[in-house]
Amino acid sequence: MQMRARFSLLLALMTAACAAEGPTALDEASGETGVEGPFDLLPDDAKADGVESLGPTVVPGSSTEVWAVRNQWDERDTAEARRAGVAWGASSGLDWEQKFDRWVSSFQVVARAGYGQTVRISTPFGTRAFDAPTLECAEVGLFLRATFSSWYGLPFFVTGWDSTSRQPLYAGHFGFVNRRGERIGNFPNFRTQYTDATSTWREGQTWPSDARLRAMRLGNDDAVAFLSTGGTTLGAGAYFDEIFLNKRVGYFTRLLLLYFGSVNLADSANTFHVQAEALAPGDLLIERWQKRGIGHVMPVFRRVDLDGGHFEVAIASGSMPRRQPLWTETAQARSYFEAEYCGGPELSGDGVPYAQLGGGLRRWRTPVLSGGRWRNLVRMADRMAFLDDSQVDAIGARPARFGELLAAQTPEQRRDAALARVQTARLHLRDYPSSCSARENRENAFADLYEVMQGYFGETRAQVDAAHRTVEDRVFGELEYTRSRTCCWNGSTAAMREIVLAYADKEQRDAAAGMRCVEPTVFRAEAADRMAGGDGFGRWRAFASSIGRGAEWRAWSEDEPCAQRDVTEDTTTARTGTALCSLPATPAAVACDPSPANDATASATALGTTVVDARICSGDQDFYRVDAGTATVTVSVRFVHARGDLDVQAQRADGTVINASEGSTDEERVSGTGTFYVRVFGYGSAVNTYSIRRL
Repeated sequence: MQMRARFSLLLALMTAACAAEGPTALDEASGETGVEGPFDLLPDDAKADGVESLGPTVVPGSSTEVWAVRNQWDERDTAEARRAGVAWGASSGLDWEQKFDRWVSSFQVVARAGYGQTVRISTPFGTRAFDAPTLECAEVGLFLRATFSSWYGLPFFVTGWDSTSRQPLYAGHFGFVNRRGERIGNFPNFRTQYTDATSTWREGQTWPSDARLRAMRLGNDDAVAFLSTGGTTLGAGAYFDEIFLNKRVGYFTRLLLLYFGSVNLADSANTFHVQAEALAPGDLLIERWQKRGIGHVMPVFRRVDLDGGHFEVAIASGSMPRRQPLWTETAQARSYFEAEYCGGPELSGDGVPYAQLGGGLRRWRTPVLSGGRWRNLVRMADRMAFLDDSQVDAIGARPARFGELLAAQTPEQRRDAALARVQTARLHLRDYPSSCSARENRENAFADLYEVMQGYFGETRAQVDAAHRTVEDRVFGELEYTRSRTCCWNGSTAAMREIVLAYADKEQRDAAAGMRCVEPTVFRAEAADRMAGGDGFGRWRAFASSIGRGAEWRAWSEDEPCAQRDVTEDTTTARTGTALCSLPATPAAVACDPSPANDATASATALGTTVVDARICSGDQDFYRVDAGTATVTVSVRFVHARGDLDVQAQRADGTVINASEGSTDEERVSGTGTFYVRVFGYGSAVNTYSIRRL
């Protein structure tokens, strides 16, 4: 989501609740260029005229040029078009748009840092390939299109609106210019300021590096772990240095991603709506909640056609704070394609249909030089799939149409997909506990879970909540974005999540000691602390200090433009699940531990050679004794991770942990020698069934 914080020192001094933050990367870029950002979408009176959007007049070879155009997107039979490329063979017969789709769909799916999977990006430079960089969601789409265009000398530009000078501005292969092709502000003269080693480097030679580019960052959240060594954290600049021989492109891409975002990708000056049936790799699925402001961009990476006109799909998206794109396949991805936010017919908070906000399936316009001016067109090959902005009914019909086209699911698949989405949201919240988008995604998944469990398995909402909703879900309850200052805060951390959950655990233990049931306190800005001059989170800040972790608590900061910065108290939504103190005694909540006597090492169940099936309830733990002798014995605990995250430890009788397994797959393994004990427990009060056995 491409909303960025831009507040001055004066505001920081005036607003006691704000942390004393330094300038953002965009602030630094604005200081360099003299042009405020980010750029907005074009006003209605400057919009694209159907299939054509006017761009600037630029003379090839100007000082602002980033790369020279030597190919056109529709070409198939030129000498360069006939050559083999990064994802196609020689004489492929493909035009460059089709090659772009091939490249995107060719990426290898690999494990990502933390949880889930991401993509490995192939380059045209021999065997060089890199796991995806750490980016916001719109940045992923912009990065892919600009990168491919630069490698193959293809025209590229996007249009934004500068609210200060009240004019459209353009960023592309020609640099940052206005409609007359003149350099704007102090944006670089890329061609004369930076180097291009494309024509001199040969495979096997040392890769050329630009130290200044390598040190540049998009923010403090763009760290690229596999490039960071010796205690030095490197980010997007280092990544660009590794994939671009033309260092001009690296400098350009940094500024492109800082100045343009999701609002520009949903602008018809840059992309256009396409019919659901025409979905292709390289397209962008965009969520829009309002005309301007926050949104979410999910590039399409795969389409697999099935019988009967159905297909499977895969997307991968960055987020805010930045992350490696998270790979998501049909089972979980379909909820986005069917969402109202993706251009559905229902009314948004702005009082207009979501179909009028720019969301939904969109495709890049194709730059063409015509009459001395660059123009972004809907090319002839896409005209049959093209939907004009005025076709509101056709745009609004797409979410339902995707429901028909995407591969059908069994009730069990729908259930497991919903549970997997719940778990994905939880995992994101464990790193960024203030994330409102993750809270919303989790509740959307619970809504789907309620529907399938009631319709196919006969379970009520309360029964579903008893079996699957954890204390953690309640603590990080969903908030209304426009009425909650927490939602603008991207600087929360995993350590803070631990503190918040430790407070919740104490709250529940204190209540249990007094024979009471209390609802967990939702982590949000609170009126009492705000009225006392705090940032709203004084309850948890004080608790952090009381347990010796005060230095790990960070004050609230406006990490994205925040119209709700001054609210007294955040507002929770109605989607909080069944109240904890009203949960029924369902079969899922009763007899969930078939061996209640094994809750400590002293009463542990002896684990022999047979498989033991058991269940963990909220707050429960099971112990098993393993007599290994002098050999090393490994114990496997298997479960469906999407239904609840279980963790495992190997301990000695005195509680000393020998080793632990706390992953995010369907199996955890620990090992030991002599007599040791295996402890099975739910992460964050997770509930699940499991089987345990000696290997």
